[in-house]
Amino acid sequence: MNRIIVFALMLFCMTLQIEAQTLSEEEVTAKMYQAFELNKAGKKAEALELFLIVGENTKQQRNEGERQVYVCSQTMACQCYELLGRYKEGYLLGKSLLQGKLNDTERKDVGHLYAMNGYMYACEFIQRDEQGRADYKRGRELISEILPYSDGQVKEYAETKIPLSWYFEGAQYAMTQSYDEALSSYEKALNGFRDLGRVSEEVDVLSGIASVKAHLCKFDEAKRVYYQAFVLANQNGKVNKQMDVLKELWSLGNTTGDMKLIRSTSASMDSLVEKAGDVKMKFAYYLQKGDEAKSKGQYKLAEKWYIKGKELAEGDNKDTFAASKHLAYNKLRNLYIAMGQYDDAIAYGRKVLEEYQKQMNPEEDAYYLPYSMMADIYRLKGDKENCFACIDSLFKSESRMKEPRELCQMYLVRARCHNGFKEYSAALADYKKADEILASKYPQTEENRIMLLASMGGTEHRLDMYDESEKHYKLYADYTKLLYGEKSMEYINALMMLANAEGFSKHLDAGCTHYTDAAFRLKALMKERIPMMSVEERENLWSPVSSLFTMMTPYAIEANRYQDEFTASCYDALVMSKSFLLESERSLFDVVKKEGTDDDMKDYMLLTLMKKQIKEWEKDYAHHADSILSMSQRAERLAVRLAERCRSFGNITRFMDIDYATVKSALKFNEVLLDFTDYVSETVGRKYAAYIINKEDKYPLVKYLFAERQIDSLGVTRPDMYYNQDYAPEVLKLLWEPLKEHIAEGATVYYVPSQLLFQVSLESLPLADGSLLGNHYNFVRLSSARELVKAQSPVLAFAPHSAVLYGGLQYDIQPTAMVEEAKKYDLTDLLVMRGDMVRGDSVFCELPGSKQEIMQIESLLKASKWQVTPRMGMEGTEESFLSMHGNAPQLLQIATHGFYYTPERAAHVDYLKGYSDAMMLSGIVLSGGNAAWRGKDLPDGVLGGILTANNIARLDLSGTEMVVLSACQSGQGKATSEGLYGLQRAFKKAGVGTMVMALWSVSDKVATEFMTTFYEQMASKECNWNKRKAFEKTKSIIREKYPDPFHWAAFVMLD
Repeated sequence: MNRIIVFALMLFCMTLQIEAQTLSEEEVTAKMYQAFELNKAGKKAEALELFLIVGENTKQQRNEGERQVYVCSQTMACQCYELLGRYKEGYLLGKSLLQGKLNDTERKDVGHLYAMNGYMYACEFIQRDEQGRADYKRGRELISEILPYSDGQVKEYAETKIPLSWYFEGAQYAMTQSYDEALSSYEKALNGFRDLGRVSEEVDVLSGIASVKAHLCKFDEAKRVYYQAFVLANQNGKVNKQMDVLKELWSLGNTTGDMKLIRSTSASMDSLVEKAGDVKMKFAYYLQKGDEAKSKGQYKLAEKWYIKGKELAEGDNKDTFAASKHLAYNKLRNLYIAMGQYDDAIAYGRKVLEEYQKQMNPEEDAYYLPYSMMADIYRLKGDKENCFACIDSLFKSESRMKEPRELCQMYLVRARCHNGFKEYSAALADYKKADEILASKYPQTEENRIMLLASMGGTEHRLDMYDESEKHYKLYADYTKLLYGEKSMEYINALMMLANAEGFSKHLDAGCTHYTDAAFRLKALMKERIPMMSVEERENLWSPVSSLFTMMTPYAIEANRYQDEFTASCYDALVMSKSFLLESERSLFDVVKKEGTDDDMKDYMLLTLMKKQIKEWEKDYAHHADSILSMSQRAERLAVRLAERCRSFGNITRFMDIDYATVKSALKFNEVLLDFTDYVSETVGRKYAAYIINKEDKYPLVKYLFAERQIDSLGVTRPDMYYNQDYAPEVLKLLWEPLKEHIAEGATVYYVPSQLLFQVSLESLPLADGSLLGNHYNFVRLSSARELVKAQSPVLAFAPHSAVLYGGLQYDIQPTAMVEEAKKYDLTDLLVMRGDMVRGDSVFCELPGSKQEIMQIESLLKASKWQVTPRMGMEGTEESFLSMHGNAPQLLQIATHGFYYTPERAAHVDYLKGYSDAMMLSGIVLSGGNAAWRGKDLPDGVLGGILTANNIARLDLSGTEMVVLSACQSGQGKATSEGLYGLQRAFKKAGVGTMVMALWSVSDKVATEFMTTFYEQMASKECNWNKRKAFEKTKSIIREKYPDPFHWAAFVMLD
């Protein structure tokens, strides 16, 4: 363009005569010189104005000199328009010039500016405005028009913009679910990029096409197109594009439950990252993998990935970006907080602080903000001195803070710390100060001020200011309802808090009303949302309120509401809580995929999108209330249609229909249900109560039993001691005496344990006369009351019978043999995927008795015409177990090592260190398990043989009537108010009917004898495959031979 300016100046100097119009020749000459000077000085707007004046005075072009001046001034105007971003005017002026008389040089220069302005003007149509609108067609028309005049970089950009506009248009159609139009646009984009040789863009378009295919539920086609995109990116060395496609494939596998696809793409991503030289990509990937592991509670694995990211960030690679250290340290700090490793959290917190302040000016408002998190860590550690030292540093920013919300946060942090050290008066003063600060700018309906109402109410509760606390919680409930809506989880939580506050202020009837209302609303909300939720989302929905639900029982006891309508509401809440986390994790996607048509799958995907939109709108309920109502009604109609077509779709929340009325109706006369529960008192500790339900009473009866410290005072150090004559009388006095007046001797007693009571087998408690409690009542142990409604048959179903037996396993196997065993099974459709486990050094020894046990059971079953598949030696691999998914046998016998570790004990076992979830800390050991436990590298495609409860829970074993766990510690786990986390929960979630298991470790010899006797009794004419009758008879036989309860009381049968 400098050439144009030089040429114009020369031309102007050579032009001697101009037939002036409005301005004189001298004035035009002066304007032209002045315009050039302004342009040279960078004053484009002023120069443009003068160039336009010159053009206006020479536009008649009455001689060659005047024509040349006109063309020169307007060419310069076109350039100014372009530099000022006034592309439409530049485009129109250039188009007008090209229609006039121009020599070749002029035409080339004008054409260049016309093309440049036209291209930028076209981009305005292709780029969406603030309302998300674009005119792709008009943009393409403009680019097609200017293309003949473009050259160099402008031509390259313009040629690319046409297929790019088709790509953008396809994406917009996809977002509005106009999938046919989206595919048509994408195809045009693909052809355009292919003609231009634009590989990266071609990969993007293929991914877009694949995404549309997935939304149309054409998953095989989607996978094929993604693979096409990956191959193209790989052939052309586009590493980042390969990673993008692999992420999309992984997401597709996650959506469809294709675990083989997930495993292969995960392995490919791992391999690609390690080979790639892109440091930023590696860093982002390491942190992403760490985040995934942390979200699943796999803290040790998360630590491994975060440390890889940290090491990369601390390297001297020139590509490492400045913020990476801060981010890596931040991830590790937060992980160690979650793990409770506060010293490590403090160390990385200081690194975060150092990196943050390196990039900040000490005078900036936010310079001291990281001290907020440091204060919280010291609070969690219990280090008051350092905690408040950080608070002092944080408050150095106080005078700089102008925005009330920012200033308010400082007082909230300090209040939290005061609360942590039981300085409740100081905490309350800070909460009030925070509200005063917010009130200077925001109304009471502002979200932060509403949250403060609950904070003040909670602190007043700790100060025994119960009336004031109730008032704040009442306001909190009212404003929460206004802000989030009456169907929101926030409002339900607020109702529960209010009910609790009303109890302490002795407004017990009001509290009962609000608890009942909250329970009703929560049940309705869960039934609506659960079907569309992932496993993690289900658990996140439940965890904030489960503890509050358990508080309904002590509330009833405190209010003397032992047997009335409120007691029934309390029991409804309890039975739902115990059923919820036992329910199958089978997703609705799997249901529709198995039972529905392509149209049903489209309806399901549409329903998913609608639910997501509703959830997004609920963040601003007041603004979107009408839209939420309208779309909720549409979603409900769609869900009803799906339920009519896919029977299991309607059953996905059926367990939530189980309440007091359904449980009562399932009982027969002379049958009683004891549903135990527990709760924590601030003064006494854990307490126990039981709901007594029979056929006759209108409402359930809740009965307080004992405090756990009363059991502790007995000196029972092992669970088998409950059955010792020295301790049993006191156990019976605490546990059974308060209940027996409500239960007739000889009655069938169903019971659901809780917490400590998971260690107790009621039927095995000895009485003073030497008999067992189980000799006087027919006890049936249940995992939850829902099993009573499901009514497990005591007799195994008739032919055809099938059984799979695991035992006599070989825990040390050569790698080549493991590969051969793994090849026998196709795990394509499994819902289970092994995580990357950490190292260990323990060894599992072979159990010789278990082989004998399996061989004897096999012989007994085959004699009764059962189809039996034994898994012994090297054949009992993890792959063989997982292959039963969706194809489970009627009977499953597992004789092997079981394990359960608390997080504290797991901290000393390298293989399990860092895990806190009980479902990851319990499991069974299968063939070849020692290699994985020791941390040895496994061959590709081979699973480790350590099957955790978490993996078992994701299987479909709904065809299994009974699983017999002849494994030590198989009945152990983390006891909670909702149930026992461990193998018991895992197999029940997987869908099995009855379980036989051991509450503590038993000898290999006695376990073998118990199991073979059990099967002998089942096959006998007396029992005739009545599993419960055979089980009780077996316990009696083993007790007679081995009187010590340690040997026989461990075994329990659970429905």
